[in-house]
Formats: sequence, C-alpha cells, structure tokens
Amino acid sequence: MGVALHGLGREGLGRRDGDEIARRVPEPLAGLIVVMERTLVTLAGEDGGRNELHALRNTLSDLCVLTEETPRIRRAVDRLVLAGDRLGEAVIAPRGYERRWRSARLSKARQALASLERTLAGARPSRIAVRLDRDW
Repeated sequence: MGVALHGLGREGLGRRDGDEIARRVPEPLAGLIVVMERTLVTLAGEDGGRNELHALRNTLSDLCVLTEETPRIRRAVDRLVLAGDRLGEAVIAPRGYERRWRSARLSKARQALASLERTLAGARPSRIAVRLDRDW
C-alpha cells in the first residue's frame, strides 16, 4: 500500500517520511499528500471535526489545480472525498453506532489516499501549474 501510516495513537496512525512520498510523486504534489495524511490523522483523532473535513477538501482542491485532469486522477480524488466524508460522519456522530465505524472508515480513507498517491506517480502538471512556474 502506498500510504504506510505507522504507529501514532489508538487508530494505528502515524506520519510517513516526506522523502518516501517525494520519491514516487512529483513535487509539489508530495507535500499535498503529506498534508492530507496529517489531516486524516487529525480527523480520525479525538479532536477531529468539520475543520479537518474542510482542510482535506481544500488540499484536494489545490492538488486538482496543479495536476492535469485525467479520468484516473478524477476517480481517485472522488474516492478520497467520499471516504473522507464518510470518516467525518463517523467522527462527528454522537456516541451512537456511527462512532463504531470509525476504524473501518479510516481504513477506507487510507486506501483512497494510497490509491490517489499511486495515481499521481505519473501525473503531469496542469497548465495553471506551468503558468505559475511551480517546480515539478
């Protein structure tokens, strides 16, 4: 799996080395993957909530601006949006049955992020990224 989150907190989450991502994904996309990973960790934690959901979507928006749009990238982004939303539902839910689904939904979100990362390995910069002279 591309996203190897190890060892932080009850959920089995942690941080990856940014260099590990940079070897597979072009800059500045690698930095956005790291930000999304940290956002998922925070979202799944006890203090996670709506702000983290918005942060995840904002980072995905930045990623979409910087990459050439392809059907594979679009599908991977859509999967992560859906998985993030479902994780957010479980995190924000009152102490009902939804909270019990947190671990399973976190796993799906991690899989979606890994899929996005693999997809971005062959990504090309968008016209906007080229025009902004972003390092690729």
